[in-house]
Amino acid sequence: MSKILDPPDGRGVVVAADHGFMLGSIEGVEDLEGTLSRVVEGRPDAILLSPGQAARLNHLFRGRDAPALLVRADWTNAFRDKTYTLPARTVHRRAVAEARDAISLGASAIVTYYFMGHSDDEREAQNLRLMASFARQCDKMGLPLIVEPLPMGERVTGANFADLATAAVRIAAEAGADAIKAVYTGDVETFSSLVKAAGIPVLILGGAKAKTLRDALEIVDEALEAGAAGVVYGRQVLQASDPAQFVRSVRAIVHEGKTVLQVLNPVTGPVRLRVFPERCTRCRVCELICTSTHGQGFSPAAARLRVEFLGVDSYKPVTCTLCGQCIKACPTDALSFHPELHYVQLNPERCNGCMDCVQACPVKVVRFDEQRSLPIICDMCRGAPSCGLWCQPEAIVTERQKERKNDAA
Repeated sequence: MSKILDPPDGRGVVVAADHGFMLGSIEGVEDLEGTLSRVVEGRPDAILLSPGQAARLNHLFRGRDAPALLVRADWTNAFRDKTYTLPARTVHRRAVAEARDAISLGASAIVTYYFMGHSDDEREAQNLRLMASFARQCDKMGLPLIVEPLPMGERVTGANFADLATAAVRIAAEAGADAIKAVYTGDVETFSSLVKAAGIPVLILGGAKAKTLRDALEIVDEALEAGAAGVVYGRQVLQASDPAQFVRSVRAIVHEGKTVLQVLNPVTGPVRLRVFPERCTRCRVCELICTSTHGQGFSPAAARLRVEFLGVDSYKPVTCTLCGQCIKACPTDALSFHPELHYVQLNPERCNGCMDCVQACPVKVVRFDEQRSLPIICDMCRGAPSCGLWCQPEAIVTERQKERKNDAA
């Protein structure tokens, strides 16, 4: 297990690449060797493969720094819905490899399903019997068993899903599992209960591909908060534009203790905002997140930037350029550049409410708060602009500032 869960922190980053075994050829696994070669560059702790691919791609797991190999020991048609060739009419599950087969391939563990929720109790008993058989094989061979307990069947509902997942996890642990690959229950509280019920390491199952990297990383962050020992991501990694970078981002949270914000905003030191108007969809999330970050709720009228309408399907985000004209115009020196991060900072005690800064701004993003009699100035969120982090089409991007020869400060 120490090859799967890093001993210093007891956590692991696992990439599941056995999708072709269940679904056929899908995006990301057509050239599995090419994809996994890039994945390995990101340094995952382990990779899960079908027996056939484990034999073909065994060379990827050689060497001291190579990831651990996990082998899928069973097959199911449960995930072949109408979006795939030949949708399953009845869910079946079959053993396809034994512990001794996995060891001959150099595997550090086998992975197997356990379904709970069928209307027929005999089918659940068959699932348990197969899982217990794998557990006995692994005990004899000294091979770790990772079980993937899933609520599956006619008796699964939205109301009982979290309870079923928790019960299935505990049953798997009782049957002899050494670690669990568990579906996320949707919130920290219920997943924390699942982790406690397991009593053995629990790796969160990544599930369907998230829309953004931020969404994927926030699930990891929540799972770790609930006590998870790491994550198993499949399509999130395999279908990423840069699989290696995706794995590095996950590792930064799991093993390095970084926050989602730190991973998404790796730029350190003075930053600026760069605008790409052709990418803007005028969703105005940038305006909303700006006011929310500064404790003003969701009020675009108080945002420190704006989105201009240029014409049909043509928009332009307008942000602070850090030109320093507001600082030059201030008669009381209430505005200045931060000495280290070079964002514009306001000293409220010096401000007399003259509004000269508002008039001096060449792009008109400096506004005035009538209630507080203070200007609303972009402070680059003190070095980590939220607008740049939340802009999904990347119409606003955070970049490192170039050195300035003549500052206004």
